[in-house]
Amino acid sequence: MRSVGVAQIITGSAAAVALLYFMRVILIPFVIAYVLAVLVAALVRFIQNRWAKAPAWAVSTFAGLIVITFAAGGIFAMGQGAARIVGEGPALLARLDQIVVDVGRSFHIAKPVHLANVIGSISVPQLAGQVFQGLQGLASGLLLMIVYFGFLLAGRQRIARKLAFAAGSSKRATVVRNAVARISTDIETYIWVQTVTGLMITAAAALVMLAVGLDNVLFWSVIFFLLSFIPNIGVTIGSIAPALFALVQFPTTWQALTIFVVIQIAATFVGNLVYPRMQAETQNIDPLVTMLSLAFWTVLWGLPGSFLAVPMTLMLMMVFAQFKGTRWITAMLSNDGKPEFPDDKR
Repeated sequence: MRSVGVAQIITGSAAAVALLYFMRVILIPFVIAYVLAVLVAALVRFIQNRWAKAPAWAVSTFAGLIVITFAAGGIFAMGQGAARIVGEGPALLARLDQIVVDVGRSFHIAKPVHLANVIGSISVPQLAGQVFQGLQGLASGLLLMIVYFGFLLAGRQRIARKLAFAAGSSKRATVVRNAVARISTDIETYIWVQTVTGLMITAAAALVMLAVGLDNVLFWSVIFFLLSFIPNIGVTIGSIAPALFALVQFPTTWQALTIFVVIQIAATFVGNLVYPRMQAETQNIDPLVTMLSLAFWTVLWGLPGSFLAVPMTLMLMMVFAQFKGTRWITAMLSNDGKPEFPDDKR
Protein backbone atom coordinates (compact mmCIF):
# COMPACT_ATOMS: atom_id res chain seq x y z
CA MET A 1 0.00 0.00 0.00
CA ARG A 2 2.85 2.36 0.80
CA SER A 3 4.38 1.83 -2.67
CA VAL A 4 1.03 2.66 -4.26
CA GLY A 5 0.87 5.91 -2.27
CA VAL A 6 4.39 6.90 -3.30
CA ALA A 7 3.56 6.12 -6.94
CA GLN A 8 0.45 8.29 -6.73
CA ILE A 9 2.48 11.17 -5.26
CA ILE A 10 5.10 10.90 -8.01
CA THR A 11 2.47 10.68 -10.74
CA GLY A 12 0.52 13.61 -9.31
CA SER A 13 3.66 15.73 -8.99
CA ALA A 14 4.68 14.97 -12.58
CA ALA A 15 1.21 15.88 -13.81
CA ALA A 16 1.27 19.13 -11.82
CA VAL A 17 4.68 20.12 -13.24
CA ALA A 18 3.48 19.31 -16.78
CA LEU A 19 0.35 21.40 -16.22
CA LEU A 20 2.43 24.32 -14.94
CA TYR A 21 4.64 24.11 -18.02
CA PHE A 22 1.98 23.82 -20.69
CA MET A 23 -0.26 26.45 -19.04
CA ARG A 24 2.61 28.91 -18.46
CA VAL A 25 1.29 31.45 -20.98
CA ILE A 26 -1.84 31.84 -18.85
CA LEU A 27 -0.39 31.19 -15.40
CA ILE A 28 2.62 33.53 -15.53
CA PRO A 29 0.55 36.75 -16.04
CA PHE A 30 -1.87 35.57 -13.34
CA VAL A 31 0.88 34.94 -10.77
CA ILE A 32 2.51 38.28 -11.60
CA ALA A 33 -0.87 39.98 -11.21
CA TYR A 34 -1.34 38.25 -7.84
CA VAL A 35 2.09 39.40 -6.67
CA LEU A 36 1.28 42.96 -7.77
CA ALA A 37 -2.05 42.75 -5.92
CA VAL A 38 -0.18 41.71 -2.79
CA LEU A 39 2.18 44.65 -3.30
CA VAL A 40 -0.84 46.94 -3.55
CA ALA A 41 -2.10 45.57 -0.21
CA ALA A 42 1.28 46.35 1.38
CA LEU A 43 1.26 49.85 -0.11
CA VAL A 44 -2.31 50.42 1.12
CA ARG A 45 -1.29 49.43 4.63
CA PHE A 46 1.75 51.70 4.42
CA ILE A 47 -0.40 54.68 3.37
CA GLN A 48 -3.13 54.00 5.94
CA ASN A 49 -0.58 53.85 8.76
CA ARG A 50 0.36 57.44 7.94
CA TRP A 51 -3.00 58.82 6.81
CA ALA A 52 -5.55 56.89 8.82
CA LYS A 53 -8.43 59.21 7.87
CA ALA A 54 -8.07 58.60 4.12
CA PRO A 55 -11.02 56.65 2.59
CA ALA A 56 -10.17 52.98 2.04
CA TRP A 57 -11.45 52.95 -1.56
CA ALA A 58 -9.40 56.02 -2.46
CA VAL A 59 -6.24 54.56 -0.95
CA SER A 60 -6.76 51.23 -2.74
CA THR A 61 -7.40 52.95 -6.07
CA PHE A 62 -4.37 55.22 -5.64
CA ALA A 63 -2.09 52.32 -4.69
CA GLY A 64 -3.34 50.21 -7.60
CA LEU A 65 -2.72 53.03 -10.07
CA ILE A 66 0.80 53.57 -8.72
CA VAL A 67 1.74 49.90 -9.04
CA ILE A 68 0.25 49.35 -12.49
CA THR A 69 1.71 52.66 -13.78
CA PHE A 70 5.19 51.72 -12.62
CA ALA A 71 4.81 48.21 -14.07
CA ALA A 72 3.60 49.48 -17.46
CA GLY A 73 6.18 52.27 -17.49
CA GLY A 74 8.97 49.84 -16.70
CA ILE A 75 7.95 47.51 -19.53
CA PHE A 76 7.71 50.47 -21.92
CA ALA A 77 11.19 51.65 -20.86
CA MET A 78 12.58 48.16 -21.43
CA GLY A 79 11.05 48.04 -24.89
CA GLN A 80 12.40 51.47 -25.81
CA GLY A 81 15.83 50.64 -24.44
CA ALA A 82 16.01 47.31 -26.24
CA ALA A 83 15.00 48.97 -29.51
CA ARG A 84 17.69 51.60 -29.02
CA ILE A 85 20.36 48.98 -28.38
CA VAL A 86 19.34 47.12 -31.53
CA GLY A 87 19.49 50.40 -33.48
CA GLU A 88 23.03 50.94 -32.26
CA GLY A 89 23.89 47.34 -33.08
CA PRO A 90 26.47 47.93 -35.84
CA ALA A 91 28.45 50.45 -33.77
CA LEU A 92 28.32 48.19 -30.70
CA LEU A 93 29.52 45.20 -32.74
CA ALA A 94 32.39 47.25 -34.16
CA ARG A 95 33.46 48.30 -30.67
CA LEU A 96 33.18 44.72 -29.41
CA ASP A 97 35.32 43.55 -32.31
CA GLN A 98 37.96 46.11 -31.40
CA ILE A 99 37.92 44.97 -27.76
CA VAL A 100 38.41 41.35 -28.83
CA VAL A 101 41.32 42.37 -31.07
CA ASP A 102 42.93 44.32 -28.21
CA VAL A 103 42.53 41.39 -25.83
CA GLY A 104 44.13 39.10 -28.39
CA ARG A 105 47.07 41.45 -28.75
CA SER A 106 47.51 41.61 -24.98
CA PHE A 107 47.98 37.84 -25.01
CA HIS A 108 50.55 38.21 -27.81
CA ILE A 109 48.51 36.22 -30.33
CA ALA A 110 50.20 36.50 -33.70
CA LYS A 111 47.05 36.43 -35.82
CA PRO A 112 44.40 39.07 -34.96
CA VAL A 113 41.34 37.58 -33.26
CA HIS A 114 38.02 39.08 -34.34
CA LEU A 115 34.55 38.82 -32.79
CA ALA A 116 33.33 36.57 -35.59
CA ASN A 117 36.12 34.10 -34.76
CA VAL A 118 34.87 33.87 -31.15
CA ILE A 119 31.06 33.77 -31.38
CA GLY A 120 30.41 33.57 -35.12
CA SER A 121 28.61 36.08 -37.31
CA ILE A 122 25.76 38.15 -35.83
CA SER A 123 22.85 39.30 -38.00
CA VAL A 124 21.53 42.62 -36.73
CA PRO A 125 18.23 42.40 -38.73
CA GLN A 126 17.63 38.89 -37.38
CA LEU A 127 18.37 40.10 -33.85
CA ALA A 128 16.00 43.03 -34.34
CA GLY A 129 13.28 40.65 -35.49
CA GLN A 130 13.73 38.51 -32.40
CA VAL A 131 13.56 41.58 -30.16
CA PHE A 132 10.38 42.73 -31.94
CA GLN A 133 8.75 39.33 -31.47
CA GLY A 134 9.72 39.38 -27.81
CA LEU A 135 8.17 42.83 -27.38
CA GLN A 136 4.94 41.63 -29.02
CA GLY A 137 4.75 38.71 -26.59
CA LEU A 138 5.53 41.07 -23.72
CA ALA A 139 2.72 43.41 -24.76
CA SER A 140 0.15 40.60 -24.94
CA GLY A 141 1.29 39.25 -21.57
CA LEU A 142 1.06 42.75 -20.09
CA LEU A 143 -2.52 43.14 -21.31
CA LEU A 144 -3.52 39.81 -19.79
CA MET A 145 -1.74 40.70 -16.55
CA ILE A 146 -3.61 44.02 -16.31
CA VAL A 147 -6.95 42.22 -16.77
CA TYR A 148 -6.06 39.69 -14.04
CA PHE A 149 -4.83 42.50 -11.81
CA GLY A 150 -8.06 44.46 -12.12
CA PHE A 151 -10.25 41.45 -11.34
CA LEU A 152 -8.09 40.47 -8.36
CA LEU A 153 -8.31 43.95 -6.85
CA ALA A 154 -12.04 44.24 -7.46
CA GLY A 155 -12.89 40.78 -6.17
CA ARG A 156 -10.68 40.36 -3.08
CA GLN A 157 -13.56 40.28 -0.60
CA ARG A 158 -15.68 38.10 -2.87
CA ILE A 159 -12.85 35.58 -3.32
CA ALA A 160 -12.39 35.38 0.46
CA ARG A 161 -16.10 34.62 0.93
CA LYS A 162 -15.98 31.96 -1.80
CA LEU A 163 -13.03 30.24 -0.14
CA ALA A 164 -14.79 30.24 3.21
CA PHE A 165 -17.95 28.80 1.66
CA ALA A 166 -16.03 26.14 -0.29
CA ALA A 167 -14.25 25.05 2.88
CA GLY A 168 -17.53 23.83 4.35
CA SER A 169 -17.35 23.44 8.13
CA SER A 170 -16.36 26.36 10.32
CA LYS A 171 -13.20 24.55 11.46
CA ARG A 172 -12.07 23.90 7.91
CA ALA A 173 -13.01 27.44 6.88
CA THR A 174 -10.77 28.80 9.65
CA VAL A 175 -7.89 26.65 8.42
CA VAL A 176 -8.39 27.86 4.83
CA ARG A 177 -8.58 31.52 5.88
CA ASN A 178 -5.47 31.17 8.02
CA ALA A 179 -3.58 29.48 5.18
CA VAL A 180 -4.55 32.16 2.65
CA ALA A 181 -3.73 34.92 5.15
CA ARG A 182 -0.35 33.36 5.93
CA ILE A 183 0.53 33.01 2.23
CA SER A 184 -0.48 36.62 1.57
CA THR A 185 1.48 37.87 4.59
CA ASP A 186 4.65 36.01 3.65
CA ILE A 187 4.55 37.10 0.02
CA GLU A 188 3.60 40.65 1.01
CA THR A 189 6.59 40.87 3.37
CA TYR A 190 8.96 39.44 0.77
CA ILE A 191 7.73 41.65 -2.09
CA TRP A 192 7.64 44.80 0.04
CA VAL A 193 11.17 44.29 1.41
CA GLN A 194 12.57 43.39 -2.02
CA THR A 195 10.87 46.44 -3.56
CA VAL A 196 12.18 48.93 -0.99
CA THR A 197 15.72 47.55 -0.88
CA GLY A 198 15.75 47.11 -4.66
CA LEU A 199 14.78 50.76 -5.12
CA MET A 200 17.62 51.82 -2.80
CA ILE A 201 20.26 49.90 -4.73
CA THR A 202 18.73 50.93 -8.07
CA ALA A 203 18.94 54.61 -7.06
CA ALA A 204 22.66 54.19 -6.33
CA ALA A 205 23.15 52.33 -9.63
CA ALA A 206 21.30 55.02 -11.60
CA LEU A 207 23.34 57.79 -9.98
CA VAL A 208 26.69 56.18 -10.79
CA MET A 209 25.60 55.37 -14.36
CA LEU A 210 24.54 59.01 -14.85
CA ALA A 211 27.79 60.22 -13.26
CA VAL A 212 30.00 58.30 -15.70
CA GLY A 213 27.78 59.20 -18.68
CA LEU A 214 26.46 55.74 -19.59
CA ASP A 215 23.86 55.71 -22.36
CA ASN A 216 20.35 54.32 -21.88
CA VAL A 217 20.37 54.79 -18.08
CA LEU A 218 16.58 54.41 -17.72
CA PHE A 219 16.69 51.05 -19.48
CA TRP A 220 19.53 49.77 -17.31
CA SER A 221 17.86 51.08 -14.14
CA VAL A 222 14.63 49.19 -14.90
CA ILE A 223 16.58 46.04 -15.75
CA PHE A 224 18.61 46.34 -12.56
CA PHE A 225 15.51 46.86 -10.39
CA LEU A 226 13.86 43.76 -11.86
CA LEU A 227 17.04 41.72 -11.43
CA SER A 228 17.16 42.70 -7.75
CA PHE A 229 14.13 40.41 -7.24
CA ILE A 230 16.16 37.39 -8.30
CA PRO A 231 17.59 35.98 -5.05
CA ASN A 232 21.36 35.80 -4.46
CA ILE A 233 22.55 36.42 -8.02
CA GLY A 234 20.27 39.16 -9.37
CA VAL A 235 22.23 42.17 -8.09
CA THR A 236 25.52 40.69 -9.30
CA ILE A 237 24.14 40.16 -12.81
CA GLY A 238 22.62 43.64 -12.67
CA SER A 239 26.01 45.19 -11.92
CA ILE A 240 27.90 43.20 -14.57
CA ALA A 241 25.55 43.97 -17.50
CA PRO A 242 25.84 47.81 -17.48
CA ALA A 243 29.56 47.54 -16.70
CA LEU A 244 30.06 45.44 -19.84
CA PHE A 245 28.17 47.98 -21.93
CA ALA A 246 30.32 50.71 -20.40
CA LEU A 247 33.34 48.83 -21.76
CA VAL A 248 31.71 48.94 -25.19
CA GLN A 249 30.70 52.60 -24.99
CA PHE A 250 33.88 54.15 -23.56
CA PRO A 251 37.49 53.80 -24.77
CA THR A 252 38.72 53.50 -21.16
CA THR A 253 37.86 50.96 -18.46
CA TRP A 254 37.49 53.13 -15.36
CA GLN A 255 33.80 53.83 -16.12
CA ALA A 256 32.96 50.12 -16.12
CA LEU A 257 34.96 49.49 -12.95
CA THR A 258 33.29 52.45 -11.21
CA ILE A 259 29.80 51.20 -12.07
CA PHE A 260 30.56 47.69 -10.86
CA VAL A 261 32.31 48.74 -7.63
CA VAL A 262 29.75 51.39 -6.58
CA ILE A 263 26.83 49.00 -7.14
CA GLN A 264 28.57 46.30 -5.12
CA ILE A 265 29.23 48.75 -2.27
CA ALA A 266 25.58 49.87 -2.28
CA ALA A 267 24.38 46.25 -2.37
CA THR A 268 26.67 45.35 0.54
CA PHE A 269 25.44 48.31 2.60
CA VAL A 270 21.75 47.59 1.95
CA GLY A 271 22.17 43.83 2.33
CA ASN A 272 23.99 44.03 5.66
CA LEU A 273 22.38 47.04 7.33
CA VAL A 274 18.97 47.81 5.79
CA TYR A 275 17.71 44.41 4.65
CA PRO A 276 18.05 42.58 8.03
CA ARG A 277 16.12 45.38 9.78
CA MET A 278 13.22 45.13 7.35
CA GLN A 279 13.20 41.37 6.77
CA ALA A 280 10.74 39.50 8.97
CA GLU A 281 11.25 35.90 10.03
CA THR A 282 8.39 34.69 7.87
CA GLN A 283 10.66 33.73 4.95
CA ASN A 284 11.97 30.63 6.67
CA ILE A 285 13.52 29.10 3.51
CA ASP A 286 16.80 27.24 3.34
CA PRO A 287 19.36 29.12 1.15
CA LEU A 288 20.07 25.94 -0.83
CA VAL A 289 16.34 25.52 -1.43
CA THR A 290 16.24 29.12 -2.67
CA MET A 291 18.89 28.36 -5.29
CA LEU A 292 17.21 25.08 -6.28
CA SER A 293 13.82 26.77 -6.58
CA LEU A 294 15.44 29.51 -8.66
CA ALA A 295 16.83 26.88 -11.05
CA PHE A 296 13.55 24.91 -11.11
CA TRP A 297 11.23 27.82 -11.85
CA THR A 298 13.66 29.31 -14.37
CA VAL A 299 13.72 26.04 -16.31
CA LEU A 300 9.93 25.73 -16.04
CA TRP A 301 8.85 29.32 -16.78
CA GLY A 302 11.98 30.97 -18.17
CA LEU A 303 13.00 34.44 -17.00
CA PRO A 304 9.64 35.20 -15.30
CA GLY A 305 10.14 32.04 -13.25
CA SER A 306 13.38 33.41 -11.82
CA PHE A 307 11.50 36.47 -10.51
CA LEU A 308 8.66 34.36 -9.11
CA ALA A 309 10.81 31.57 -7.61
CA VAL A 310 10.62 32.68 -3.97
CA PRO A 311 6.90 33.68 -3.97
CA MET A 312 5.96 30.38 -5.60
CA THR A 313 8.08 28.43 -3.09
CA LEU A 314 6.43 30.31 -0.22
CA MET A 315 3.00 29.38 -1.60
CA LEU A 316 3.96 25.72 -1.89
CA MET A 317 5.36 25.65 1.65
CA MET A 318 2.14 27.05 3.08
CA VAL A 319 0.02 24.61 1.06
CA PHE A 320 2.12 21.62 2.14
CA ALA A 321 1.88 22.78 5.76
CA GLN A 322 -1.90 22.38 5.73
CA PHE A 323 -1.80 18.59 5.31
CA LYS A 324 -0.18 16.23 7.78
CA GLY A 325 0.99 13.92 5.00
CA THR A 326 3.03 16.67 3.31
CA ARG A 327 4.26 18.67 6.29
CA TRP A 328 7.62 16.93 6.10
CA ILE A 329 8.15 18.70 2.75
CA THR A 330 7.63 22.08 4.43
CA ALA A 331 10.11 21.09 7.13
CA MET A 332 12.69 20.08 4.52
CA LEU A 333 12.25 23.36 2.62
CA SER A 334 12.50 25.50 5.76
CA ASN A 335 15.73 27.00 7.04
CA ASP A 336 15.54 25.88 10.68
CA GLY A 337 13.61 22.63 10.12
CA LYS A 338 10.91 23.81 12.51
CA PRO A 339 8.27 25.63 10.48
CA GLU A 340 5.04 26.78 12.07
CA PHE A 341 2.08 24.52 11.29
CA PRO A 342 -1.64 25.35 11.70
CA ASP A 343 -1.96 23.03 14.70
CA ASP A 344 0.82 24.81 16.58
CA LYS A 345 -1.47 27.64 17.67
CA ARG A 346 -4.23 25.41 19.02
